[in-house]
Amino acid sequence: MHLDTPSPLNQALQIVGRLSRRDFMAFAGAAVSVAAGGAASVAQAQAPALKSINAAEAAIFRRVAEVVLPVGGSPLAPWTPEVLLGTLEAALLGTMPPHVLAGLKGGLQYFNEGPVAQHGKRFTALDDATATAFLDAWGNAKEVPHRALASGLKKLVQLSYWANPASWAPLEYDGPISKRNGLKSLGNAPLPTR
Repeated sequence: MHLDTPSPLNQALQIVGRLSRRDFMAFAGAAVSVAAGGAASVAQAQAPALKSINAAEAAIFRRVAEVVLPVGGSPLAPWTPEVLLGTLEAALLGTMPPHVLAGLKGGLQYFNEGPVAQHGKRFTALDDATATAFLDAWGNAKEVPHRALASGLKKLVQLSYWANPASWAPLEYDGPISKRNGLKSLGNAPLPTR
């Protein structure tokens, strides 16, 4: 499989590959506003809102987050699956065309089954060290789909974490300066040439 082939999975991976933190935050407004209300209300408000993925797919994202966002015991803000998945739903999954979402769902299952041949377990059942090693191995694999899936899944959960303003406080980041100062966004305007 080559990523320039227009399959739904390739389209999903290309969308994920192009996401920047700024793009993600632009879409995540709904989830972020709910997240500001506190973890308990977020869990209640967002659990039913996960319409794009099923429980098995949510478990894959949750396990990736456990491996790539080990914030416990650090000064960083803790995350909950409800907030993380709710942000992901609002920012990307809920806005994907159905055929592209289906491709991503297929990629999730393919990724989850990836370690079975070597470890006898799905990704969601691996211990932290083995799951980290598997993610690293796929992230450095010569197979483009493996690299794209590993980096794409990491990117999605990390963007979902940092899109939540509660994650900013330990860094003493008080939000985008453009919002604080009322600056109009120019999008991706080119830099001045003079």
